[in-house]
Amino acid sequence: MRAPDPRTLTQLPPVVTFASGAELLVRLKLARNMSREGVRRLSKHPEWPFGPDRPYPYWDLANADVMETEPFLKFFEAHPITGRGPDKRPRGEP
Repeated sequence: MRAPDPRTLTQLPPVVTFASGAELLVRLKLARNMSREGVRRLSKHPEWPFGPDRPYPYWDLANADVMETEPFLKFFEAHPITGRGPDKRPRGEP
């Protein structure tokens, strides 16, 4: 595995994919943990800014949908991720 470019740790990328967006949210501490599938689930939110008939389009780049970073981050700042919290219920018998 190649070493990441140090600039990626200090600068914001111009665009993100669902996977790189999830990593960025964790790096900027907007989420404690996040996966690309978590971002995909959150993209179902009625105020999600990307997609057809939305303010920002998805861009197709190398078989991936990419999104502009600024509106992506603004969405998560306006809609903080609270998570579901720890599961404290006792486990039932199978």
